[in-house]
Amino acid sequence: MIHSKAKTLTPKSYLLTLSIIHAVLTFGVFLFTIIVFMMADKVVLGYTDSESVFIYIVPIVAMIGYFGSNYFFNKQLTGMVKSKSLKEKLMLYLQASIVRFAFLEGAAFFSSVSFMINYNVFYLVISLLLILYLFKLRPTKKKLIGHLSLSLEEEQFFHIENEESE
Repeated sequence: MIHSKAKTLTPKSYLLTLSIIHAVLTFGVFLFTIIVFMMADKVVLGYTDSESVFIYIVPIVAMIGYFGSNYFFNKQLTGMVKSKSLKEKLMLYLQASIVRFAFLEGAAFFSSVSFMINYNVFYLVISLLLILYLFKLRPTKKKLIGHLSLSLEEEQFFHIENEESE
């Protein structure tokens, strides 16, 4: 008989999982942008008439990615009920954060693809700004505790659990 012990997810493992997901998404879009830039034969600094559609679409998509990610994330956080357990709050935070990262990553990919099509550095700058913002959102224990508005008991459990497993 094989006894398998299912590993229970702890606050530290949630944070580690979220950090790995964040790092992969951020590094992936950054690497894609660097490759697109390196493959470019030329770089255009000005605007031409043929780019008129992208000049409007890329900033709009970037703004939707930025404001949409923040709106969705904050909406999910306010939807958390205080009576939920710490594990449920962590799972909802994980889901909301992944969607937030995906919004920004999608906008950055779109901007990089627009650069690949038109070679206009304007799109590359937008992509890099979105990547920098995505990097700024790097999950930390302090940010997680602040966003979740943990009770004193939950916060103590979170700190004790992290200290024991380190």
